Amino acid sequence: MSKSAIRGKISPLGLFYILFICRIVVSLTSTHSVSKTEINSQALISYILAMPLAVVFSLPAIFCCKKGKNPIDVKCVSKFYYVYFLIVASVSVSRFSYFASTTLNPESQGWLFALIVCTCAFYGAFLGIEALSRFSAFCFVLLSLAVVSVILCNFDTFREINLYPIITFSKFDLIKNAVVYASNTSEIAMFLAIFPKVNGRCERTYIRSVCLSFLTVFILLYFATAVMGKSAVIRNFPFYSFFQISKFGTFERLDVLHISFWIMGVFVKTVTALYCASSCISKKPKRSFVFASSLIVFVISVLILKLSGGQGVNYEFTMILFFVFCVIIPLGTLVFKKKNYGDELVKAY
Repeated sequence: MSKSAIRGKISPLGLFYILFICRIVVSLTSTHSVSKTEINSQALISYILAMPLAVVFSLPAIFCCKKGKNPIDVKCVSKFYYVYFLIVASVSVSRFSYFASTTLNPESQGWLFALIVCTCAFYGAFLGIEALSRFSAFCFVLLSLAVVSVILCNFDTFREINLYPIITFSKFDLIKNAVVYASNTSEIAMFLAIFPKVNGRCERTYIRSVCLSFLTVFILLYFATAVMGKSAVIRNFPFYSFFQISKFGTFERLDVLHISFWIMGVFVKTVTALYCASSCISKKPKRSFVFASSLIVFVISVLILKLSGGQGVNYEFTMILFFVFCVIIPLGTLVFKKKNYGDELVKAY
């Protein structure tokens, strides 16, 4: 049997698809309220700086994987990770619900979209990691088509003058924005929860998913800045607006590609977060437990919609969660936790 076809496990490539989609959906669906940064040439520089920062922040988790140490194996710590993953899922659901209820269908209520997403995510999380991996591969193909299409359609409207002035921020602001871009993610924690289910070495695969997601968003950011100029600042969802003004012959609205990816991307992100949350409590969670977790995500996402006016949680809050669960705890685990030999014994016998 092939190493990539063992029941209950996924290949390293499957992990790549999952983490790539989860990472890039955050950037492509961002609002100015999330990062407090504008789409301009300064954002391009900060985004380039953010890529190596993201890799550096990932090193504790990567070495945890290589050394056979996982913070989620510690029972008391795993409960905190469970709560963290539920918050991650809720933030993604609330952001999509706000977009759908204000842009796609202004007459509808945001909680209704949150209910639909959470219901679908419950079913997806119950199917398991293998089904999630296959669906993520399909999303990857759709996103590749969308990115290539929108770039080809905007060569004629590309204006280099919109990229100037190159520098107006201080060095501190550039670095601060780079840290924000690198920390508005949860894929490091997801990697810690999923890598035991990967059949093969996956450290390099994770790094590739990070780098490719940053490069993809950088290319889109570069074209969006050159095409929209300062008008991108007034757009609540700038990447959606960029797709919306793109034309391909008589097909004048490529925003359908962005919407399609967002729907599928938020599904993948929510299912992944729910799966990771459930795996923190039990290796084989029951359907009732997954359902209860989905219900909690729905309640939290509705609360976020009500309390924040649909704009999502403050970026300082997500940054604190990132450093605690994606950097500090993995680093502490790497230093203080003994190596887990359980998986090696299972493979040996």
